[in-house]
Amino acid sequence: MILLFGLDLSSKIWIRANVPLYETTELLANFIDLTHVKNPGVSFSFLADFSDFFRIPLLVGVSLLAVAAMLYYQTRYWNDLDFFTRSGLACVLPGAAGNLIDRAVYGYVTDFFHFRWYETSFFVNNLADCFISLGVAFFVVPLLFSKNGSTSSKTV
Repeated sequence: MILLFGLDLSSKIWIRANVPLYETTELLANFIDLTHVKNPGVSFSFLADFSDFFRIPLLVGVSLLAVAAMLYYQTRYWNDLDFFTRSGLACVLPGAAGNLIDRAVYGYVTDFFHFRWYETSFFVNNLADCFISLGVAFFVVPLLFSKNGSTSSKTV
């Protein structure tokens, strides 16, 4: 988790220092561009139009509560958790913490992976968002393959 957290923070520091705001460089033709943007909101810039006075404390507060709750859950129940839950937490926690740091320090999250399909733009995110998405996949996979919603496999 520390490695993922460090990768996220260092990638954002590098982007802010080396890529001018809104500059775009193609990484994978017609799929991913490197584009430095500031996202003052959450996913898909939701809440971005709210005033800083309301938005920043709200997002920092909610993020802080979420990270604290996940840390508590992880430390309290780690030995009882299955492989997928452990892996999910190990990805979501550093991603949520990385975006929390950005929001608390800058008032926005630094995003830079611009996903698109040819001329259709989908979203711009960062490594933290990728880690969170991977973590959510770890949470969902057992639900897709379980019978009657029970996940009794304890694979470590």
